[in-house]
Amino acid sequence: MKTLAEWLVWQESQPRAAIQLGLERVAQVAARMGLLSLPFPVITVAGTNGKGSTCAMLTACLSAAGYKVGTYTSPHIQAYNERIALNSIPAVDGLIVQAFEAIEVARGDINLTYFEFGTLAAVYCFVQQQVDIAVLEVGLGGRLDAVNIWDAEVAIVTSIGIDHIEWLGPDRESIGAEKAAIARKGKYLISGDPNPPVSIQNIADTKGALVLQYGIDFKILPTTEHRFTLKNLDGIATYPYPALVGEVQLNNAAVVITALQVLAHTTVIKVDPESISLGLQQVKLMGRLQQAYNDPPVWVDVAHNGHAAQSLASWLNAVKKEGQTHAVFSILADKDLAEVVANLNKVIDTWHIFTLTGVRALPMNEIVSTLKKINPDAVIYQYSDLFLALNGAMDQCKILDKVVAFGSFLVVSGVLKHLSPSTL
Repeated sequence: MKTLAEWLVWQESQPRAAIQLGLERVAQVAARMGLLSLPFPVITVAGTNGKGSTCAMLTACLSAAGYKVGTYTSPHIQAYNERIALNSIPAVDGLIVQAFEAIEVARGDINLTYFEFGTLAAVYCFVQQQVDIAVLEVGLGGRLDAVNIWDAEVAIVTSIGIDHIEWLGPDRESIGAEKAAIARKGKYLISGDPNPPVSIQNIADTKGALVLQYGIDFKILPTTEHRFTLKNLDGIATYPYPALVGEVQLNNAAVVITALQVLAHTTVIKVDPESISLGLQQVKLMGRLQQAYNDPPVWVDVAHNGHAAQSLASWLNAVKKEGQTHAVFSILADKDLAEVVANLNKVIDTWHIFTLTGVRALPMNEIVSTLKKINPDAVIYQYSDLFLALNGAMDQCKILDKVVAFGSFLVVSGVLKHLSPSTL
């Protein structure tokens, strides 16, 4: 019997583990496993950024209302088990191994990708554990993502930015069309992008879905220091700020609350305002403007595209009163480095850069040349690995300075491995 670690190594080593977009293979295996028709409602979450935060808030609010919630997200930061969670608690190895074994028996000669194995495993675990509802995060796009074999009771598109253009298309319209394809006839699609591409409404219309659009059907009204007001189809109500840091989380919270209210109208799942408030206050999520160290302050964020970099820059502008900001940074080659740097250039004082490991890593010279092209006066320090870059940035910190590590899930994972939460 393979351990979880052995299963993952085996999956990653298979030639078929490359990305293969399409639903036929994974749907066929799901049918063999009896997983195509599920005994619980599904909320599907797509988008360029904000998916993880939205899934975390949905889970926290539903859990606070007493429901058993299965949540599937990707990628993980510290352990694979994070991808398959029950009421925010990662599944144990044994449950995931049982799922992998069942998939291996069912698939026969059908090739599955690493992500498809994980998606089927998550839903298998949720059925075995008899959850009340599942929250499924789309891995890539939406239309051809494995998650899309299940019909969403409520579909969510959080935001549309430029990312994964080789798979989803070169502009927001094409990307929006791919992501909106998770919508279903007669069901609601919640669109959280304040400036949505037209393709979201067009795809929803084609599918016969009902769209609730941020800024039209629901929106945040002027807020106070500790509470925000949401206006939507259910009226006007106030809620506490979510525990996740950053102004963008108010937008994500608005999407979550609206989705839960829709769910209450269409299913037996009812989440009262008190549970929503409690869930927003208790929600936790690794790697999203998370403080990983206290002295000096070290913050980590998974921002790795232009849209996410804008949000990070807005937060840095809001908190920067005195002191300098030292960036620990690297990025993968398939990301838009120039756009990321352009958005953050004015709020970063020093760059401590290194090269990630693996074939997708962007070489050091390309990172340096892009930084210098955007800002010839940029202060750049180069290191052979993340650990040295992190130590270099922390050593430079004076009183009121801070470190922010970003650019990839791999950056966040590496920093959290070096810095223990017990030091906070």
